[in-house]
Amino acid sequence: MTDVGSATKAPATLGRMDRYQPLLLIASIAAGLGLAKTAPGFANSLSPLVSVGVFVLIYLVMLGVDLDRIASAFTQRRFLAIAVLINFVVNPLLAWGLGSVFLQDHPELRVGLILFLVTPCIGWYLIFTELAGGDIGLGLSLLGINLVLQVLLLPFYLLLFAGESSGVDLGSIVASVGLFLVLPAAAAAATRHIAARGNVNLDDVRSTIGKAQLKTVCLVLVIVAMFASQADLIFDNPRVVLTLLPPMVAFFVVAFGFALATGRAAGLPFDQTALLAFTTTSRNSEASLAIAATAFASPLVALTVVIGPVIELPFLVLMVRVLLGLRPNTDSPIDEHHLLKGSHQ
Repeated sequence: MTDVGSATKAPATLGRMDRYQPLLLIASIAAGLGLAKTAPGFANSLSPLVSVGVFVLIYLVMLGVDLDRIASAFTQRRFLAIAVLINFVVNPLLAWGLGSVFLQDHPELRVGLILFLVTPCIGWYLIFTELAGGDIGLGLSLLGINLVLQVLLLPFYLLLFAGESSGVDLGSIVASVGLFLVLPAAAAAATRHIAARGNVNLDDVRSTIGKAQLKTVCLVLVIVAMFASQADLIFDNPRVVLTLLPPMVAFFVVAFGFALATGRAAGLPFDQTALLAFTTTSRNSEASLAIAATAFASPLVALTVVIGPVIELPFLVLMVRVLLGLRPNTDSPIDEHHLLKGSHQ
């Protein structure tokens, strides 16, 4: 796992955990599904572990962030404009197109697909951005922008693309942001304050966290718990999973490829390209699920949002593997030669 503070200067050679981490995360998915089959009662009880684990993960990520970079990140107006354009113009159009092509005869699934795909992630993407050596400070500056715009635009998207309007449960989104972003950030700030008063070297603390692989352990536990507690929905609705697989896979493939191509065309450095890939590909499953469960009568809408992360997570793991293979020795834009070379490593 790459330390946040050195993400932009990480060497091209990978440590052992960096090399095997994607396989470990895929194995965690299999372990969660297997646990649901062998010990269903225990698996269902693991659901609270997901929230706790995500909280700890975000806390550990924010603890490693250089606060000065967050303020300076707002000077990166070109990057912010590109990210907003993709997240709130390109991706909604892509979601509508995929829903129209693949789910024309399944209106509830189409609404769920659009709801899931038009809400950019407001936290989870930071974890995978860090794993790939992306710019976490700049990523944090996107949080407020992504949150405000998706709240304002979601009713418009549903009316325009899904053919129906629904009130957005702003309270659920605010609660999710408060629990999984504001509180971890406050805890990280408190840790910095305590460390400063106690003359504790925070860099040593970060180094210890990195050496102990605490983030990796926490991420594995979250994935196992997530798939174990949600496995019944997957096993009981195999046709829905198969129906949603083509449009969702198409979205992630196109979104990832478009982010890489845009990063290269715009001359973005690698760490910004990696961030662009994850902020425009990962989705806000927590907020979209809360909206689906409260704003729509059909359970198929919520089921679509639940299945979304099942398809999304393996692809995010694969993206980490690809981006680590593309990571250059210097902070330079990705070129086609390096892309082809890295994809075969």
